[in-house]
Amino acid sequence: MSQEAEAQPDEGTGARAGTAYELDVDTELSPVGGGRYAGELVERWNVGIGPNGGYLAAFCLRGVLHASDLPDPLSMTIHYLSRPAPGRAEVHVTPMRVGRGHATYRFDLLQAPALPGDAGEIRATGLVLMGRLRQPGRLDFAPPAPEVPGPERSSALRRLSAPNEAVSLWSRLDTRIARADDVFFHRTEPGEARTMGWTRLADGRPSDALCVPLFLDSWPPAVFSRTMTADTVGAPTLELTVHWRNHVPPGWLFASFETRVLAGGYVDESGELWSEDGMLVGMSRQLARYAGSGPSLG
Repeated sequence: MSQEAEAQPDEGTGARAGTAYELDVDTELSPVGGGRYAGELVERWNVGIGPNGGYLAAFCLRGVLHASDLPDPLSMTIHYLSRPAPGRAEVHVTPMRVGRGHATYRFDLLQAPALPGDAGEIRATGLVLMGRLRQPGRLDFAPPAPEVPGPERSSALRRLSAPNEAVSLWSRLDTRIARADDVFFHRTEPGEARTMGWTRLADGRPSDALCVPLFLDSWPPAVFSRTMTADTVGAPTLELTVHWRNHVPPGWLFASFETRVLAGGYVDESGELWSEDGMLVGMSRQLARYAGSGPSLG
């Protein structure tokens, strides 16, 4: 993991002081009373015909951050029940237990009430554990950081280009890979079910805790590196769990994903998110539906 590169959030992005960043605007929520927060889901974070799951998780997390007196998300689990449409949505936040050091909140993402006064349809639901992350200590340990070139180093780093114009999400991200094999649509043959690379927001917004669920659900599924096809259905996420492991620095983050099991029509994926100086800042685990077919190893 490179320690040379200094983060330059505004370099080449067109962002200027005083400019509202897209992620903040597109997850903005206003309290409407009773633990309810209203906002607008937008199409800028779509993957195919619907919003990216990481964007929806960040949208819901904003509601919990509004409600909590504790500053740091520690864990989040979200279940995706049905696909939301662009437009008004509400995040309903319910405190389950609030203590001095930790607080657990349930959240529900609701949209499109059928009649005036109806609560609306729940599109996603889950739990967030809030607390306070401590500074790194001498007894801390973690897996070694991936040994990869830094984001600013050498021509071997290639910017990720979307193979599908419908994926507006990838236009929101500045994403770089060190090798062609690190993402499926640059591969020439099947390999292990892994994908990885550097990422930050394209408009220059500094990385922080809100970016973690987005970055951990914004890469092409690792299984595609083995099957060599995205299929028309893809691999829609059914459940996503995110853990925050350290405070998130503002620069580039390195995302690494691995799938170990594809069975029964469902696929798992484990993710890690690393800072430029080799600190593990986030981890994820998700279950997705997989209906595609393609070549594989073995």
